[in-house]
Amino acid sequence: VFPYHDVSLEKTNFPKRFPFSLMVPKVYSQVKRYISACLEFSEDLHLSETEKEDMVRKSTNLLLTRTLGGCLASLIKRPGLGLLQLIQITINTMHLEHANVLLENYVTRLTGSGSDSSGLGNLQGKMMFKDIRGEAEEQIYTALRLKLDEFLELASYDWMLAEVKGHSSSYVTDLIAFLSSTFTAFTNLP
Repeated sequence: VFPYHDVSLEKTNFPKRFPFSLMVPKVYSQVKRYISACLEFSEDLHLSETEKEDMVRKSTNLLLTRTLGGCLASLIKRPGLGLLQLIQITINTMHLEHANVLLENYVTRLTGSGSDSSGLGNLQGKMMFKDIRGEAEEQIYTALRLKLDEFLELASYDWMLAEVKGHSSSYVTDLIAFLSSTFTAFTNLP
């Protein structure tokens, strides 16, 4: 459904884990289905091959930039969205950005013309996914900062201890565990 090749993934034992969620292959297959439907719709319009390709590219660009971009932008700004969810959205948009080239090739294959012949050029999804990823990274920064502030506000730290008592506060232990799991999730980010 989604062409993904990773040599290290192929060498690992089952069960294998992809770095992206099910959202990526679903979006990719829905966009491909949409492209095919646009081309099928244009068959009875008596358009030239170039006009068909331009119509398919224009429609796909609108789908990617307005519809999908708008949905993703509103998703990442939803209150209560967790830090790990924002990280996964960032990873997903990175893989969808790379899939944009595959979608361009799919349009070219279906329409039977080269991407150079189109007045619209390439699909605009790559920049949209990059912009959404940038917004998601800003949301990650904000969510992380708020979570750290929350940890520090909940705890009643004695910042001026005269001497060490031999063990750390449970608040500090919880904070370190949170940061450790969060930074482990960051390893999948570019």
